[in-house]
Formats: sequence, structure tokens, C-alpha cells
Amino acid sequence: MKRTAEIDEVPLKQSVERRPETGMALATLLVIIGLILSKVTGFLRETLISIKFAKELQDAYSIAFRVPELVYQLLVGGAISAAITPTLARSLQLGEEKKGFRAISIFISVAGVAMGLMVVVGIFSADYLYPVIYPNPENMNITLIAAKASKILFPQIFFMMMAAFSIGILNAYKKFAATSMGPTIYNVFVLLSIIIFGGPSEHALYRTMIGIMSAALIYFLFQLTVGHKYLKSYRFSLQLRDSDFRSVFRLAVPILISSSIIQLNTLVITSFANRFSEIQFSIQNAVTLWQLPYGIFAVGVGSVMLPTFAGYYAARKSANCSDLLSSSLRNALFLTIPMTGLLIMMPTDIVRALFSYNQNYPISRVLNTSQLLLGYSAAVIIQTVIFLFNQAYYAIGKTIMPMISGAISLCVIIISNYLLILVNPQPRPIYLALSYCLAGIASAAFLVSSYVRNRELMPRNILRFSIKAAIGLFSMVVVLFFVNKLPYQPEGKLMEFATVFVKGIVGLSVFLIASWVLRMPELKTAVDRIFGKFKTIRKRA
Repeated sequence: MKRTAEIDEVPLKQSVERRPETGMALATLLVIIGLILSKVTGFLRETLISIKFAKELQDAYSIAFRVPELVYQLLVGGAISAAITPTLARSLQLGEEKKGFRAISIFISVAGVAMGLMVVVGIFSADYLYPVIYPNPENMNITLIAAKASKILFPQIFFMMMAAFSIGILNAYKKFAATSMGPTIYNVFVLLSIIIFGGPSEHALYRTMIGIMSAALIYFLFQLTVGHKYLKSYRFSLQLRDSDFRSVFRLAVPILISSSIIQLNTLVITSFANRFSEIQFSIQNAVTLWQLPYGIFAVGVGSVMLPTFAGYYAARKSANCSDLLSSSLRNALFLTIPMTGLLIMMPTDIVRALFSYNQNYPISRVLNTSQLLLGYSAAVIIQTVIFLFNQAYYAIGKTIMPMISGAISLCVIIISNYLLILVNPQPRPIYLALSYCLAGIASAAFLVSSYVRNRELMPRNILRFSIKAAIGLFSMVVVLFFVNKLPYQPEGKLMEFATVFVKGIVGLSVFLIASWVLRMPELKTAVDRIFGKFKTIRKRA
């Protein structure tokens, strides 16, 4: 009877163990779908900008967002997901929901008051601040237009912050479906603003900015509505002496510094970019393109990993933490590595097809953006590693490590830009992107080497995966090299799109075939996640 009982218990135990994995796979799929829609609509936004606005206004549009984004990162930034989500997730795991929510409520209240004050300061100081940060002797009008546009944008960061807090709380409860569509809704209203208000004049840019600010308000109201059930426990409070709030604050401060460093890196690159004429919007376009695969796959996998990892760590399940980070790394890299291959081998094809529609985006801008995209291509892999290890550090409460990593990247990016741009007698735009990648490599090396010192939490089977993935990447690069040698030049926008699509399918097919030949388990995971979970969704419907 005892043996029979043991046999009967096995399926039940396996079923219980599989439920978190099944839930995570479905959640990851939903988040990735939401991110795909968000990134696609976000990309369409930049495409419309290149069509609707002249080159001068394109650069002004790009620069206008920089200071409000820096303020956002300084005050909240990554602290929303990296401190709020794991803190509340740990409280839920330990059965201390009310205690955790009280601390979170105080943090949100303090951040809201601080952000409101900074919005007012930003509006009144933009005219004086922009000429100092973005001096442009060749065309100061771009800087002045950007300063005026930023005044309209500053209220947006308050609404974006409150929407992000809502998402962070819902992610702690693992309600990913409720958070996956918000960014897409925001981008759709931004698209409508550009379509309705966009035009060749300075005032058209300002009207567009009003529409974008309104889109942020709609985004916040949407997240507030879909998450009302879980957000109703929030109470405004400024009890700064609360011990649990102080714990959250101590976690958040290094994250805020890390987030601000990311924006400082952007400011450094932007400053050095002034050595080249009319390149600001090209930088933004190149960054948008490389962040498409990173923002979809790495962020999708890491966002779902964070609350589960924090729960495992709170329950002292080190083996589960190791397994979760291992699978998350391999699965995210399996999806981002072939995308890197496409960016390496097809930068000009991609940029020409996606951005060049009229004289507002001439061949000179296509070449600049293509060169930058080639330089940024390795960032897809590098930043995937950085993001996932940062999530792991946030989950275990060691937020100081990502901050040190960020400081290292800032030092490297300043030194490399100085050597490659200022000292170099023949600087090229691609060096701006290469300096970013060099900084990322230094940052990733620090994070990984520090994390693996804990043998219980370190990821497993990464070297074997990396070798196989490198073989697959090399195979697709070789095939695309010979495809690019074919004597064919597409004519017309439709044929440009068709060329990018066909080359992309060829390259990805080679990588997938190589993965199948090398028997990479990540291939089966990806297939099961896509097709198996769609079946699950259909059955539930």
C-alpha cells in the first residue's frame, strides 16, 4: 500500500511543479505579444515622424524628449520594476501583503509629490537648460524648438510614472495580461497625434507634443482601470519614518542612480554626436531598431522572471532560482542572437525600407543610420545579458551591483568616445555606437563575474548553449553574405519591403536549421511556447 501511495503521488507532484512553469510560459507569451505590438507601433511612430516633419524638426523632436526622460529616470526610472515588483512579490510570498503594500503606497506618494515639483521646475527652466546641454552652433534654432517642445512634454512623465507604478504592482501579482496592452494603447494615440497634427511647421510639432502628452494621460487611466482590483489598496501617505518604506527606499536609490546613468550615457553620446551634422534623429532611429528585438524578447522574458525569481529567493529555493535564470538566459538569447545577425548583414536594407519614404529622409541619412545600426547590432546580445542579470540582482535585493555596473559603463563610454571621436583625426558616426557596445561589454563582464561567485544561484549550461548559438549565428551570416552578393537592386517601396522580408526569412531559417541539427532544446521551447500556448488559450476561450 505504501508503494502504491508513492506511485499515485508522483503525477500529482509533477502536476503541481509544472503549474508555475506553464503559467510562466503563458505569461511570457502574453507579455511578448504585448511588447511586439508596442514596439511595432512605436516604430511606426518614428517612421511617421520621418515622413511628416522636415529634417530640422526631426532632430528637435528627438532632443525634446531627452531632459524629461532624464528627470523621469532620476526620480523613478527602473525603481518601479526593480524595487516595487520584487518587494511586493516577496511580501505576497511571505503572507505579508498589507505590510508590503503600505511601504509601496508611501513610496508612490513620495515619488508623486517629487515628480510633480520637478515637472513645474522643468517647464520653467527648459529655455535656459537646453542651450547648455545641447549647444548647436551650426543651428541653434533646433535647440530652441526642442526646449519649447519639452515644456509641453514634461507633464507626460508624471502620467507615465503613475502608469508604470500600476504595472509594477500588477506584475508583482503576476497579472501580466492586464499590463501587456497599455504601451500599445499609448503608442496608438501617439500615432494618431502625429497623423492629425504633424506637418512641416514648428507649430505642427508643438501640437503633436500636446497629443503625445494626452496619450500618456490616456495610458495612465487605462492601467488604472484594468488594475483597479489590485490598486484599490493604495493610500496616499508621507510617513517617511516607516521602516518598511525605508527598506524599499534603500533598494530604490541604487536603482535610481543606475537608471540615471543610462540617461547620462545617452547624453554623452548626444554631446559627442554634435561633431557630426544632422545625426541626432539617425541615432534615435538606430536605437529604435536594435531595441526592437531586445525590447520584445529580453524584456518580455525578464519581466516575467522577476516576480517569480523574487518569490523563489524569499522561500530560499536557490536551485529554482538557478534553473529559472538559466532557462531565461538561454531562451532570451536564442531569440535575440539571430536578430543580431540580421542587423549585421542587412542594416542598409532595413533602414531604407523602414524609414526612407521622401526627401525628408535622404540617402545621406539612410547611410548614417545604417552605419550606426551596424555598430549597435552587438548591443542586442550584450544588453540582453545585462538586463537579465540586473533582474536577478533586483530579485535578491542586491541593487548596488547594477549601480556599480552602470558607473563602469559611464566611465567606459566617456573614455571611448573621447578616444574615438575627439582624439581620432578621422571620426565616424559608427564609433558612437561602438563606444556604447564597449561600455556594455565592460558592464556585462562585471555583472556576470560578480554574480557567479554564488554557486547556488549561478546559471547552468550556458557555455554549451553559447557555442551552439555561435555556430548558428555564423551559419546565417555566411549564407546572408552570399545572398547580399546577388546582383539585384530593389526598385520601389514594395520591393524594398519584399527584399528585407525574403532575406530575413532566409537568415532565420538557416539559424533554426542549425539549431535543429545541433539539437538545441531552446528551439523546442520556443516552438512549444508559441504553438502550445496558443492551443491553451483557444481551449480556455
